[in-house]
Amino acid sequence: MTEEEVDTLVQRYEMDSGITCDLTGEELLALLQVVGEMEPIIDAINVLNGASAEQRAADIGCDVEDFFHG
Repeated sequence: MTEEEVDTLVQRYEMDSGITCDLTGEELLALLQVVGEMEPIIDAINVLNGASAEQRAADIGCDVEDFFHG
């Protein structure tokens, strides 16, 4: 990704962290490098990698039941 693409991605993320659900692995990794280990990014990476709900919860520090309520 170009620096301009990454900057645009960071701006989009700062306006709405929910965009992580629609990003590619490359985009998520670029975002991770710039903004750090934020919960939405880590969870989206886990989803792309097929992680279990238990692993996702452990990685972002929430209860597994949080994924099934809402």
